[in-house]
Amino acid sequence: MLVTGAATMRRNGNHYANGKRSQEAYVWPTVAEASRRAISIRYSLLSYIYTLFYYAHTRGDTVMRALAWEFPDDISLRETDTQFLLGPSILVTPVLEPNASTVKGVFPGIEDGTRWYDWYTLREVKGVMPHENVTMAAPLEHINVHVRGGSIIPLQLPGNTTKTTKESPYSLLVVPDNRGCAVGTLYVDDGESIKPNATKLVEFSYVDGKLTTRSWGGFYAAAPLANITILGVYEQPEQIELRVGIYDYSILTYEHVNETLRVTGLERYTRAGAWESAVILDLLRADSGFSSQPT
Repeated sequence: MLVTGAATMRRNGNHYANGKRSQEAYVWPTVAEASRRAISIRYSLLSYIYTLFYYAHTRGDTVMRALAWEFPDDISLRETDTQFLLGPSILVTPVLEPNASTVKGVFPGIEDGTRWYDWYTLREVKGVMPHENVTMAAPLEHINVHVRGGSIIPLQLPGNTTKTTKESPYSLLVVPDNRGCAVGTLYVDDGESIKPNATKLVEFSYVDGKLTTRSWGGFYAAAPLANITILGVYEQPEQIELRVGIYDYSILTYEHVNETLRVTGLERYTRAGAWESAVILDLLRADSGFSSQPT
């Protein structure tokens, strides 16, 4: 539980003393597998977490947050100390009791229309009442993670080191709110210098079925943008158009399953670097409109 829970915290480690029994994760196969899965989530979120630390440094924002900080009008959350938010967008419900196979948690903001999506299935959480303490399955290898509607999360394919992860292609997870909109940011630098010579800040926006990126700064991030996943897409688009800089493309590889749209193979269009040019992904219907609301 220590390793899997800590994988979603600002620091992830294990303490050990000389002469004590070995407690490395690989000593127990089940713990090793649980650790692999949890650390894989952490590494895929490294760009998101790094951006949170950038805002902690420049604006004083918090990396880990109590639920009440993000939802201050809900007084019932003031005593919630078994869940936390990683930034504004990632809700974590860790197991804190030994030998437990379930865990209870709330989904804040439901009464005001906040949407939450399961990290693993990408399905929206439905049928939950405001302030309801929901029982969720929590086997040893699983940590409950949910993504808040209105968020755009930058991801990278997790490697076995932070360096290999940073060099892997980017992807974007777009999670619309109840208006069909989402926003996000990404901060990039060399990851080593105390005072970087160059930096880059990327903003993401999703409105009316159109995803737009724009960036500022001179840092060159070589990794391409490979995939975009958009949740809450209730109707399959007639066409998807992509613009990278001044170039337009309309033949894209995508699939639409269970209200989730996955656009893949974008690295062929972003070989120069994911954020070197503005990217616009436009989902089009026959009537030239688009709906992120159920019909």
